[in-house]
Parts: sequence; structure tokens; C-alpha cells
Amino acid sequence: MPAFPPKPVNLVNPVQNSVNSVKNSYLQRVCSTSSGGRIKENILLKPDNILSLPAHPVPYAVVGSPINHSLSPVMQQAAFDHAGLDARYFRIEADDTGLEHAVARMRQVPFGGWNCTIPNKVKMYDLCDRRAESAEQFRAVNTVINDQGVLIGHNTDGVGWSRALREAFGRGPGELRILLLGTGGAGRALATQAILERCPELIVANRNGARAQELLVHLNAQFSTGPLARTPKNLRVVQWHEAELEAALREVDLVLNATSAGLDPKAPPILPARILPANLLVFDTVYGAGCEKFRREVETAGARWSDGLGMLLHQGAEAFTLWTGRDAPLEVMRQALQSSLSG
Repeated sequence: MPAFPPKPVNLVNPVQNSVNSVKNSYLQRVCSTSSGGRIKENILLKPDNILSLPAHPVPYAVVGSPINHSLSPVMQQAAFDHAGLDARYFRIEADDTGLEHAVARMRQVPFGGWNCTIPNKVKMYDLCDRRAESAEQFRAVNTVINDQGVLIGHNTDGVGWSRALREAFGRGPGELRILLLGTGGAGRALATQAILERCPELIVANRNGARAQELLVHLNAQFSTGPLARTPKNLRVVQWHEAELEAALREVDLVLNATSAGLDPKAPPILPARILPANLLVFDTVYGAGCEKFRREVETAGARWSDGLGMLLHQGAEAFTLWTGRDAPLEVMRQALQSSLSG
């Protein structure tokens, strides 16, 4: 595990000092600072701005689109500050078409690492030089370590979701029959985690039925033989039609929303209250305003609800440990998230 990058020796170099002066001047323009001079966690960068960042404080980021809503900077910056590490955490706006360009520039600065969120987790898997077992299992990457120019991909979504699920409902994936909505990077990771923990039943739905079927084929191939052989007794796809979804909802204990539909303010609720059983558990991987419409439908139906804040916390804590080799200050990170939402 690579150590946290050390502070550089302060060598006298007029040319480099001039370059650093320009970079620091740019950083001051794009960053808001508190009265104490510390960079606030509300910085949004475009890929073309990345090379204007200094290498110190060591930059980290979350990369996705949309990205303005992300609370990862609040949480990770609180952890870095608490640990006394010379690091700054940014937001970078880039979708899967601009990810390769952004990654090339993050290598150059260089960044210590970064997180990937919607819609970049599957594409980031392809861009890594090496992949940890978690990334290979999930075929998606949400955490990258830049180890002296070698990009090592990890996936902390699965373990983060599992820990958050137990916190929210007192039950793990191995105790629940699950309906998974969405088959992107997050959905793929959570389906894999559910099977790794011997989920007894997994039903998959996606608006693009072909993508749901692709995930099913992948899971069957991954878990049908060998040491990981543990395919659920009932692993199947249902079409994204209300009648089929309603029938599936009567068979499961948990709905797991791994779609980004809630982030579109014009989109309807993911599932309407009229088809949600009152004894259902609902876990939404989205948090904040993006999940409010779905939350209201769930509460109207009398079902139990948890948003993705706990998953963000636990997957972020695992990422912090991967980057730094240190235990994450979990309660510091939790408080930062809660304060940001309440503020």
C-alpha cells in the first residue's frame, strides 16, 4: 500500500518557484478561502483547469457529471485536516466522454488519487494500469490510487453499501431478497456484493432491458463455478414495466436504487407509492435533494427508507484508508456530512 506522498524538500529554484507562483495564483482565483486561509470544499474544476493546480497541497478529487451535488469534498477534506495531511480535495466536472482527458491531466499534476462517480465508474476501470481484486470483481472503479504514475483501481462501493445497510436496517445483504434498480457502475458493484454475501434472491431491472440481461450474464459467468460459486437460487431480470415491477416488489425485502434518475429534477419518482408494499425496505444510493421525490413516495407507502449518505460515508472511509494507509476518522467524516446537509 503506497504511503501518503511526503512534503517536498524546499529547494531553491527560481524557475520552479515562478511556475509555482503562477499555479498558486490560479488556485487562489478558483478557490474560496475561509478567514483562516484554508481552501473550502466547494471547488469545481473543469478538465482544462487541472494542469493549473500545484502539486502541493497534494490534490485529490471526485470526478463525475453532474458533480455539484457531491459531498465527497466536505467529508474527505475533513478527514485530511483531522489527520494533519497536506492535501486538498476538489470536484472535477467530467462525464465518460471527457474522463480520459481529465485522467491524463491528473496524472501530470500529479494527483494522489481520486474517486469516480456517475457516470464514470465503468470507463475508469478501463483506464487503470492495475486493478485490485475488488475492481476485478465489480468490473468498475470508484477509487484510484496514483502510485508514482501507476493508476491502481479499487472499488469501495460494495463494502460501503454493506456497512451502511447494516447501520440503517440491522440486516446485511445475505439476509435480504433484493430488487436492484439500475445496472451502471454502482448497480454492478452492489449486485456483486450482494452475491458475495450470499443474497438469497436478486432481481434486476433496468430501463434498458438489454443492459440488465448483460449484467445477469456477467454475474452467472462470474459466480457459477470456482471458489466464488454462489449464484442465488433466484437470479433473474424483470422488465421496467409497472406490472412486472409491482409483482417483483411483492417477492422481495429490499429495493436497492442504483439509478441516477433522481438527480434529474424533471424526472418522475423512480417508483410510485401505489406499488410499494408497506413492509418494504428501500435503500437509495443517491442522497440529498436528488432522492427527495422517491423518499416521499416510500414514506407515503409506509415503507422504511435510507438514503445513500451512509454508503457515501463508508465507501469514502475505505478510500481514505487506501490513499493514506491510515484508519479513517469515521465520526469526523460523518459529522462533516451531517453538518453540510443541515447547513
